[in-house]
Amino acid sequence: MINYIYSVTNSKLFIVGHSQYHGGTNFDRTAGGPYIATSYDYNAPLDEYGNKAQPKWGHLKELHRILKSMEESLTNRNVSQIDFGNSVTATVYASNKSSSYFLTNANTTTDATVSFRGRTYAVPA
Repeated sequence: MINYIYSVTNSKLFIVGHSQYHGGTNFDRTAGGPYIATSYDYNAPLDEYGNKAQPKWGHLKELHRILKSMEESLTNRNVSQIDFGNSVTATVYASNKSSSYFLTNANTTTDATVSFRGRTYAVPA
């Protein structure tokens, strides 16, 4: 699954779903037999030694920056959804000071183009 987040500058940031933040190895560095290394970095943003693994680490750093900039609206609890049809929705988080939104396309076969708040977005399937 690939999620897309658009920052306020409209640059697209690709975030691929992952199951861990830090890589590592199994106990004793073996599994199933002697001398078989069992590293499990699996595209984690930090490898088993704590080194940054690009581009994943850079993607997550940018995601965290964007989410931090949205903190006021995301934590305000004023949430609404707009249904554009064909499984495309906007989830809007708002406060008295700001608002943020996430566009979602739950259609697994058809990309969508959405006009929202004066801008046009391509929302992939």
